[in-house]
Amino acid sequence: MLSRGLSVLRCFRPGEPELQLSEIARRADMPKATAHRIIAELVDEGMLERGERGLRLGVALFALGTRVPRQLKLRRLALPFAEQLHRVTRGNVFVFISDASGPDAALVDAVRRVHGGGAEHGAEDEARASVLAATRIFHAFAPGAPPAGPLPGGPAAREGGRVRDQGFAAVRSTAGAVGIAAPVLTASSTAAAALAVTGPQGRLQAVEAVSHLRAACAAVSRALQRSPDMATVP
Repeated sequence: MLSRGLSVLRCFRPGEPELQLSEIARRADMPKATAHRIIAELVDEGMLERGERGLRLGVALFALGTRVPRQLKLRRLALPFAEQLHRVTRGNVFVFISDASGPDAALVDAVRRVHGGGAEHGAEDEARASVLAATRIFHAFAPGAPPAGPLPGGPAAREGGRVRDQGFAAVRSTAGAVGIAAPVLTASSTAAAALAVTGPQGRLQAVEAVSHLRAACAAVSRALQRSPDMATVP
């Protein structure tokens, strides 16, 4: 039952706030009746909630996640540098760790600009760009990833080599947002976390932002590696 409950929770992906029962059953590879029973138990425990168009992750799951020691420690180490990065770039700054179920980006904290009325869509677009850039970082700097440099193979392998070689990943959305992310590295050169800075294309000075971003990530990496309980974070 525990593994099936986790399978249901893992059906939710970034950018998908709600899912229908039929889609959850399909993704979890289980009969609808089984999915319905497990979902009912998860709703009773607050791990899932019923929304207007389907099911969504619940507040109890969020509250449990905020107690994760690794997240709390990384947040404490990274947040001062994120705040400084926000001041010097005037962009939105995000702190990510890798998702426990794979090398995708999970948001820990953010330092955001104050947006005026009607800017919500732009803020959401920047947030999506930051997630995409950070996810590229976690894929490129995952445990066992090849060293920096161009690699033979498909586009994904070449992209990973390019990201490792330059030390950052950049994403430009069709709506005009720029997201740039860089890794916070353990002593074994795997990404324990990532910082990302975003802004509208044309306003964010990308070259300058990359310089400040890499300096901030290097400082957090040094602090991380000096912490005995975090130096070998996977």
